[in-house]
This record gives sequence, C-alpha cells and structure tokens, in this order.
Amino acid sequence: MSEISNLDRENLTFRQLRKRSIFLFLLITLVGAITFFQIIKLTILESNLYATKSDENRIIRVPIYPSRGLIKLSNEEIVVENIVSQALTIVPNKTQDIELTLEELKQNLGLKDHDLSTFKRKLSKTNSKYRSMVIVENLTKEQIARFSVEKEKWPSVSIKAQLMRFNLLGPVFSHITGYVGSINPEEIDASEDFSYPLTFQIGKTGVEKFYEGTLRGMAGYKNIEVNVYGKEIRELSRFIPEKGKDIYLGLDKELQVLARNELAGRKGAVVALDPNNGLIKALVSSPDFSPNILNKTEIGKVESILEDSESPLFNRAISGNYPPASTLKPFIGLLGIKEKAIDWNTTIEDQGFFQIEGKGRKYRGWKEDGHGKVNLSKSIVESSDVFFYHLAMQLTLDSISNFLKQFGFGYKTGVDLPSETEGLLPDRKWKLGAIGESWFVGDTINMSIGQGYISCSPLQLAVAISSIANKGKAYQPRVVEKIENEFTKKQLIYELKQIEETNWEKLESSMVSVISAWNGTAHNLSEFGKQTIAGKTGTAQIKSLIDEELTAKEVYEGIRLDEQNRDHALFVGYGPVPDPKLTVVVIVENGESGSAIAAPIAQRLIDFYVDRVY
Repeated sequence: MSEISNLDRENLTFRQLRKRSIFLFLLITLVGAITFFQIIKLTILESNLYATKSDENRIIRVPIYPSRGLIKLSNEEIVVENIVSQALTIVPNKTQDIELTLEELKQNLGLKDHDLSTFKRKLSKTNSKYRSMVIVENLTKEQIARFSVEKEKWPSVSIKAQLMRFNLLGPVFSHITGYVGSINPEEIDASEDFSYPLTFQIGKTGVEKFYEGTLRGMAGYKNIEVNVYGKEIRELSRFIPEKGKDIYLGLDKELQVLARNELAGRKGAVVALDPNNGLIKALVSSPDFSPNILNKTEIGKVESILEDSESPLFNRAISGNYPPASTLKPFIGLLGIKEKAIDWNTTIEDQGFFQIEGKGRKYRGWKEDGHGKVNLSKSIVESSDVFFYHLAMQLTLDSISNFLKQFGFGYKTGVDLPSETEGLLPDRKWKLGAIGESWFVGDTINMSIGQGYISCSPLQLAVAISSIANKGKAYQPRVVEKIENEFTKKQLIYELKQIEETNWEKLESSMVSVISAWNGTAHNLSEFGKQTIAGKTGTAQIKSLIDEELTAKEVYEGIRLDEQNRDHALFVGYGPVPDPKLTVVVIVENGESGSAIAAPIAQRLIDFYVDRVY
C-alpha cells in the first residue's frame, strides 16, 4: 500500500509539472503573439498615419492675398486703387535673436519705435512664426538702399513687394472712402470668425470698412514642401485667390469739390442727397485728412492726423450731434396742424418773450422786440420762437417725441458708412437716468425750437427734410450706387400718410418764402440764387440765454467773445421747387448765423448741381 501511494504521489507531481509547463508555454506564446501583433500594427497598420503626420510636418500652407477691389465713381473714374509698395519682412523662426535683429534694423534703417512695438504685439499673437511677417510697410528708396548694402547680416529678413491702397483724389472723399491699415491684435480678438493673417490690411473707416467683405475678396493659398530648416523645396498645389469686387460711388465729384471748398477753413459738414432715391451726391466733413498718409502710401506724419485737436478723422456729417435749432420748427408746426392744436390761421402776439402763467422765468425769442402778430407760416418765414413756445404748451412731450420719431429723429438712418450716430431724442426716462432730474415743462418749450437736449446728425436732418420734399416719403441714404454690375436698390424707410397733401403744400410754400419773401430769414439768397428752393435757417445756441437781468443781446454779446461759444450756423433746404432734385444740409460750427453763412452755401450747391446735371 505504501509503495502504491508513493507511485501515485510521483504520478501526481509529474502531472502537475506538465500542466504548469503547458500553461507557461501557452502564456509565453500569447505574449509573443501580442508583441508580434503590435509590431505588425506599428510597422504596417499605422504606417500610413505616421507618414501623414510626417507630411504635415513638412508641408506648409502659404496664403496668397487677393487684389483688393477698386473704388470708382459711376463714370468709371477710379478714386481708390492698388499700387505696388515695398515692405520689410522677417521669418521669425529663422531668426536666432529677433530682439537683436530688430534693434539693428532700427538703427540701420531708421525704423520707428511705434512700428516695432506694433510688430512685436502681432508676433506675440501668431502661431505661424515660420511664415514671413511684415515689420514695416512702404519703405523709402533710402531704406531699400541701406538694407541692400547689408542684407547678408540678416538672412531671415527680406524686402517684398505688396499691394497698397492709394487714393487718387487725396482728401476730397476722405470721410467717404476711409482708409486701410494692418489688422491689429485687438481687431482679431474682437472678431468671432477672422480668417485674416496678421499681415493683412483691412478697412478702418468709411467704405473701406463698411464694405470690407466685398472689397477684400477671397484669399488663395499654395501648399509647399519645406526641409527641416524651413526652406521651400517645391510647390505641391495652388488655390487661386478671388479678387475683391469693385465698388461704385453715387457721389458727384464736382459737387463734392465745391462743397469742400465752401467749408474750407471752417469746422462743419455738408450733406447733399437726391430726395427721390436717397443716393448721396456730396458728403463733406471739415476738416478732413489725407487717407494716403494713413494708408502709408504718402509721406507724412500719421501722428499729426491722429493727435490733431480739430479731429479731422471725426466724420461730422454722420457722427456729429448738433441741436437742430430752428430747422425743427417745420416739423413741430406740422405736428400742431395734425393734432389740431392750431391751424394755418391761428395767430398769437409775439412780444419777444414767453412766460408761463404763475412762473417768473421768461423764455426769450431771438428778436428782442418780437415779431408782432404771427401765424404758423409767418413764424416759419421769420423764425418766431415765441409762436412755438405757445404751441409747445398745447402739445405733450410724448406727442412731440412720437411724431419726430416718424421722421427718423433718434434713430440711425442706416447709411452704408460705419460709426453713424443715432442722435438724441430725449424723454423723461432719459433725463432721469442721464441727469438725475425730472422732465420740466421748460424742457418741452426748449425742445419745440430745436434747443435743449435734442440733437441729430446732418445726415438725419437731410433725410427728414427730404421727406418734406417728397410729401412724407423718405429713402434710406447710401453712398454706393453699384457693386460690380449690380446696382443697389432704393429703399423706402418711412412714409407719413396721415398728413393731408394740402398741408405739405402750405408747409413748402412757407419754406420757399423763407428765401423769397422780404421778411424771410434767408431773403439774402434771392439776390443771387438761380433756382427756387425751399429751406429753413437755424442758429444753434451753445450757451443758453437764461439770465433774467440781462437782455438776450447783452448775454449773447458777452458769451460770443469766446469763439468756442459762438452759435452753430444751420440751413436745410431742397430744390428746385416744385420738382426737387437735391436736398442740402449745411452746418458751420461757431458760424453764428445760419442765414448769412450756411444758407448761401446751400443755394450755390443746388444752383451748381441743377445747372450742370439737368
């Protein structure tokens, strides 16, 4: 029994060892198989993936910039074109010490600190440092010559030709065309979908900015193979860029030049548009500027424009906020007729001031001894303030605001230019929030003559006055007439149908008498004016005449010693009557008299345009 037991034990041990050997063999086989599979996967299955990754590392996509669309006039005359300029460029990742290189370039070429700091900001924002980047644009012949002598010192730096914008008419259309400049980091950060490289130029103001997407076209690219040092070996493929579309302005060059000359040496604005379709024929903001200096295609100090206290870059025609002054009176009078607060025969006695019953303050008119007995028509012709003070007491702030809104006051016109103001059409809520005071009846009285808190742009006034010329219709203003071969369409933005045609006619007759009648505020125009025009003068007070102890004349004589406090001169008008072809708004800052300064400019513009075009 013991012998059998021992044998059994030996057999058991042998079987256990055999099982362990088999398990170990299988384990080794399995591990070997897994390892073999991994080798196969790495060498065969994933070879294509790693080959692709390798290709990506040596294939670079280089942008090809499109030619920017031209800006022309309707007669095909080019206003803004592209010219070839030389730019200093650098490939950052091929530069051993970029700070040292930039400093050497600065010393040798006379580069400005501003240009270098701008470049460094762009450099910090880009991940494509293997691409050529512009350090400074529009090199002078002297700078090109200096670089050529010592270019071997900087193998990563080169001079490349590029297209730059050039305005053939200089400052004539400066506020309309605007200017271009290199995209900055802030613009990239502010954009949700910016496909621009950091070397690209974009519109900064005017048409260049508003129609940026149309003018810039579509960038192309080429795929190139480079070696480990970033040097191009060969071109693999190319996508041709799409040129930007040409834009045609509807402006009249000769009229624009005349308007600009009329404002020369003064601050202010002129807007002239066709009331029948909204097409702007002239838009001048004075002072203006040279876009070519900002485009860097003309030698000049950029700082002299940017830091000018007269703000030449500010487009007063669409961004300026001015009290409409007496040019608002035709609208307030029309409201009075509509609300039946007055009719055309309603008269009051204008003694030179108005006083609310039970109140001490006197609201003075511009004419110290008054206008005598006046109705609505005479009040427009002679610009009686007192008549409209009385009318304001029969209207409400809400009715005035709601009516003026229908003429576009307090709203942007939608013109195809950037940075348009919406003006200010005040109400109780606005005053409480902005000034912390309740609305007073005196505020409504001031508002009735276009003074107080109300303000608007010259373009807003032009659109509103055009609606009087069109018997209640107004079209959206626009400077672009055509894009390539497609004309822009006129767009009706409002039509007032609640005003009877006879009231439009009587209002126009009153506005014609402003010029033609002996007692009209602009009767001086009748001495030289060729075309019959309808208009209204305005004098926007910079300082309010509220001193009870002094006469209006004494107060005014005192404050006007400072030119900055002198009244703005305004005139709005259209002509020829009865078939208007042009609406004109003129604002001369600190010009004092709308009848003496602004009105003659408008008359000359209408005469010139009608005589030449019709």
